Amino acid sequence: MTPDPGPLHPSLPSAPSRRTLLQAGSLVLLLGTQQIARGATILAVRVWPAPEYSRVTIESDGQLTTKQFFVTTPPRLALDIEGIDLSPELRELVAKVKPDDPNIAGIRAGQNTPGVVRLVIDLKQAALPQVFTL
Repeated sequence: MTPDPGPLHPSLPSAPSRRTLLQAGSLVLLLGTQQIARGATILAVRVWPAPEYSRVTIESDGQLTTKQFFVTTPPRLALDIEGIDLSPELRELVAKVKPDDPNIAGIRAGQNTPGVVRLVIDLKQAALPQVFTL
């Protein structure tokens, strides 16, 4: 039995094993899939109460696709934001509503379905909510 001669050329490292290449390939595929499937990222959320209206803003690094539903009794606005997952920034929105807000009683946020976050804004009185993109 002859000893292993080592690398074919003394200055070159030996070729990686098939297992190492497959593991590295899997990692690249996983990273690539997450980047391709990723929707917009939520950067910041804000609530501005005022006597006439309260404004809720969601700042993102890309366009958000939304569907809205208004329920009159009790008054609330449900907003489905597509292409995102529930993030810490959206969870913070719940705590940003103050008890003295004249229009918003509270906000709930949850993962409605994979890739769709639902915000429910409970209102203190009947209103005509507007949802728009800046």
